[in-house]
Amino acid sequence: MPASKPKSSPGIPAPHFGALAGALIVSFLGASASADVIDDPLHGYCAGAGQCIDNGTNSPTTTNPPINFGFTVSPGPASGDLWLDVLTPNNEVHPASFAVTGTLSGTAGLFSATPWTSGDLATYLGLSASPNNPIGAYLPSTQALDPGATGFFVYQVDLGSTTLQDAGNPNISPLENISPSLPLASYIVGFLNEGTAASPNWIATANSGAIFETRNPPPPSLPEPTTLTLLGSALMGLGIFQRRRHNR
Repeated sequence: MPASKPKSSPGIPAPHFGALAGALIVSFLGASASADVIDDPLHGYCAGAGQCIDNGTNSPTTTNPPINFGFTVSPGPASGDLWLDVLTPNNEVHPASFAVTGTLSGTAGLFSATPWTSGDLATYLGLSASPNNPIGAYLPSTQALDPGATGFFVYQVDLGSTTLQDAGNPNISPLENISPSLPLASYIVGFLNEGTAASPNWIATANSGAIFETRNPPPPSLPEPTTLTLLGSALMGLGIFQRRRHNR
């Protein structure tokens, strides 16, 4: 006897099962994809030919301190509260603070006397942010230039509300400057809160978008020869004047 054909469910022709299953799969995948969609991270930029170009690991610069730097965001433009963090190797002499000037201004103070040495930067700062910034994405490049570093002192400043441009429009706004110069192998990263203080939505900097300082700070400036000559002449004149008064 020939094999019996499978019966169709009442009211639903058999061919419709495949279409229905396909629709369910597409619907599931679409929902899953939309659940995984997050804002793309920030990327650093700075002035000068070949400066702060993303090399897949970080965005290095040989200008110290970096000038006219800032961050883009994608999708953009996007507005929010911009925070700036400066990471300096924890084995180097570090200043009390950094002055940030330009489109936005403020003073980056030391976040904690205890340096960041493990885990994610956002966790260290007490934030919930995306993407993750694990110390393993930063410390190896720093140790290649400064082998004694085991972590970072972190300086932070709230630069206030601003609008960041999209990734295709860097070097427009904001344009920031910082002083004093950065210790070798330091980083500058940003966090943008697109939410509110009560309900924050923090967007972090891509690991490869972190501005990375690859040049030693310039040595302290010495007085110019003319200044030294004038100073010497003044001291000599003062000495002659004192001798004349003594001889009277």
